[in-house]
Amino acid sequence: MTMPFVVNDEIRINYKIINECNGEYLLLHTGLNSTKEAWIELSYTEELKKHFKLILIDPRGQGESDKPRDLKKYSFKLMADDVIAVLNHLDIDKLHFFGYSLGGLVGWQVVKYYPERLLSFVAGGSRVKYPPNNPNVFLRLAFMKEGPIENAPLDPYDVEELLPKLKLPILTFVGEKDKSCYPAVVEYSKLIPNCTTFVLPGLNHPEAMMKKELVLPKILDFLKSNTSS
Repeated sequence: MTMPFVVNDEIRINYKIINECNGEYLLLHTGLNSTKEAWIELSYTEELKKHFKLILIDPRGQGESDKPRDLKKYSFKLMADDVIAVLNHLDIDKLHFFGYSLGGLVGWQVVKYYPERLLSFVAGGSRVKYPPNNPNVFLRLAFMKEGPIENAPLDPYDVEELLPKLKLPILTFVGEKDKSCYPAVVEYSKLIPNCTTFVLPGLNHPEAMMKKELVLPKILDFLKSNTSS
C-alpha cells in the first residue's frame, strides 16, 4: 500500500494504491468534505480489493491534497484533470471509475473530456446539471471558512446534452430521500443508452453511501459484468 502525490496545475494531489489482486484498476473518488480514507472506514475497499486494483484519491481542497484559496482552482474540469494526471503518472491507460456526490460530478467531467480513459463509470448521488443560481458547492468546505476566498463562484454545471451520445457502460444510484439528487438521477439516467440505475428506498444523501451492504453488491455485479476477465 503506497500513498504518494502527483502535481497537476501546481497543486499536489494525494492518492493511495491498494494493489492486492490481478484485476483491472478501479478509481474511487470521494464526496465533498471527505477523504480517500472514507472508502476504507466504510469497508468498501475490503471487498473491492479482492477483484480490482484500487486507486483512492483526495480531491484538491480535501484530505492530504493541496488546498488553494482561489475558487477558480476548483473547476470540475481541473479536478478531472487531476484524475488524469494520476493515471498518466501511473501509466494507466484505462480504468473503472466510482464516484459519489462530488466524485460523481468529477466523474462526469472525465466522461466528457476523457472518455477513452474509462472502462465503466459508477455515479452515486450525483446530478448532471445545476441551475445558474446554485451556490458554489465549495463555499461549504470547512477550510474555506478559515480565511479569505479569492475570485467569484464558478460557472453553472451542465453535462446533460452529452448523455444520449454515450456508449460507456454506466451505473447510477440515488437515495429515495436524497433531496439534492432524487428524482433527477432517475430522470437523466433514462437519457443514457447503456445505463443501469437503482434507487435506495428511504435513504438520504449520506445514508445512500453509508449503507454499503445495499450498494456494494449491485456495484460489484455491474463492474464484474464490464471487466475483460
